[in-house]
Amino acid sequence: MESLQWLWTQCVYDAEGNATNAPCTDNLFLTYAYLAAMVVGAVILFIAARRSRDMSTAVLALMPVAIAINIAVGAIVAALKLPIYLDSIGTVLVGVLAGPWAGALTGLLTNLIWALLPIPGGAGPIIAFFAPVAAVIGLMAGFWASRGVFQLRTDEGRVGSFLALATGVAAAGLAFVALQLTIGLPDLATEEGGTLFVTEALVIVAIGFVVAWLAARTIFALRDGDPRIRTYLSVATGLATAVLAFALLRLVFGEGGWLASLDGSAESGLPGTDLSGLAWADPLDLYLQLAIAAVLGLAAWYWASRGTNARLFPVWIGGLTTGLVAAAMSAPISAGVFGGVTGSGQDLLVSLYRTLGLNVFQSAFAQGLTSDPLDKTISYTVVFLILAALPITVRTMFSHGESTVAET
Repeated sequence: MESLQWLWTQCVYDAEGNATNAPCTDNLFLTYAYLAAMVVGAVILFIAARRSRDMSTAVLALMPVAIAINIAVGAIVAALKLPIYLDSIGTVLVGVLAGPWAGALTGLLTNLIWALLPIPGGAGPIIAFFAPVAAVIGLMAGFWASRGVFQLRTDEGRVGSFLALATGVAAAGLAFVALQLTIGLPDLATEEGGTLFVTEALVIVAIGFVVAWLAARTIFALRDGDPRIRTYLSVATGLATAVLAFALLRLVFGEGGWLASLDGSAESGLPGTDLSGLAWADPLDLYLQLAIAAVLGLAAWYWASRGTNARLFPVWIGGLTTGLVAAAMSAPISAGVFGGVTGSGQDLLVSLYRTLGLNVFQSAFAQGLTSDPLDKTISYTVVFLILAALPITVRTMFSHGESTVAET
């Protein structure tokens, strides 16, 4: 029970209303009720999976392996204090092969089981509070698999909808940045700020939806066999690679990134090992990272223009959108329950955004928008590579395995 000690630790707040001894709680009943609801949710998901005939013997054998993958990889990442998660690879794999309900159950059980284990990220209910997020990741993996993101050919007209969606996401992202640079994000700790935040979020989503709708009916209104599909996919793959590479480089080698935090202290991912000198200072570091990202983007464009390599782009869109939803769900939990501090590598980003003048809610949300889309895109890519290595006979053992087999 020592691992649950924080559950009855009363919160101590500073002048700004932030808990100085997070994680803590002011309401034990709500805490235990929340955890009990997660257990009930797992039972409901199991029943739903059984009723949809997705819970076969093969799935029951796959789920423990997927949970072990989630916990093993996630624990390594947590131990190294990396600013991403990589704890949903198994969840996505089950969601793709066995459907959304089985995927959601895998994600939920991963967090509940992990909370009981004395390994990084576990030995306490912190990770359990994010179980709903893990469940939604499994649901979305099953959804995107049913839409064919893992089996699309580079000459299918359906590719146009994914290109349009990517355009809408980019438009929403630009609107978000413009909002932040002009009037800024509201303070979610106040009632007025919460209402304003929801209003602004709906406006940003509406902008993205309108742009995606228009793009799908104009430039990306494609038919099967259209020669422009491969060109569009190749360019999109190159641009996406450049953005992903730049984000990773900033997270790892940036002035306030992961390497800069490895100063040999006990709180770092590698105590006794000082690697902070490998992080370069801006602006030289920024220019170098932009140059590397540009080179990688050009290489990815060339690679995607050959054969069927551009098939990876729809997979990235599935991961990107899953990450955005996960960020929107996890930020209120992180900020509201734990004060933005969960003892993981994401605390590095929260601290960084706090130094930029953002409050706890804003910093947790910004951290989610930074880590989650990148993390889920990587996870979807890993699952795509796993599926490519599996024989078709193995994939089709599962109820939704056909959604991973490209038609010839």
